[in-house]
Amino acid sequence: MNKVLPIVALCSAAILTTILLNGCDKSVSKNAQNPQPYLSTFLSLHNQYCEKKYDNPESLQNSLDQSPELAPAKDFNGVYEVHVDGISFAVSPEEDGCTTDVMVQTSDKKELFSFEDINKALLNIGYVETGEPVSRKDLGTDQSELSIIEKKYISPEGEITILDFPLEKKDKYYMTLFAEKFSEAKRETKEKIIQSLKMAAR
Repeated sequence: MNKVLPIVALCSAAILTTILLNGCDKSVSKNAQNPQPYLSTFLSLHNQYCEKKYDNPESLQNSLDQSPELAPAKDFNGVYEVHVDGISFAVSPEEDGCTTDVMVQTSDKKELFSFEDINKALLNIGYVETGEPVSRKDLGTDQSELSIIEKKYISPEGEITILDFPLEKKDKYYMTLFAEKFSEAKRETKEKIIQSLKMAAR
């Protein structure tokens, strides 16, 4: 079934995210295209599902089950996705949070956006860095080792958010943005980080 209306709704949310990212410039033509459409779509999806407040993992699961634009992914159990221009954007409920992911390079080597692009976009919409990015090794979808960059933020909702972005083999690794939720221990850690950031800003 082709879910035309839900995708239109998602695109409308992406337009709003684009305004937040770029601001309102009256000199820009109404017909000017969004230079980062896939980044806007990704962040809109994350905002719509992973930044919402949920009382428990079950309420997140129910939200995804009832989503008009998302459908269960065929190849990944427990993952919900929407396809835009043939590209899968996915949301996954976790025991301790919510993950949004996309493969940032297509099979024909088209790169959707860079680490610099998404890092700048997150800062522009209110995310706060909690430290320098860290490079580490992980496994790609073909089980080969690759290098990724991990960076942590505090979201506008006050949640610890972790970005994992591939530095190589970008068509073999799902870039993820994970929002931590539900864990009391993690809430305490989050509060300590927020407090230290406030003290550092004084």
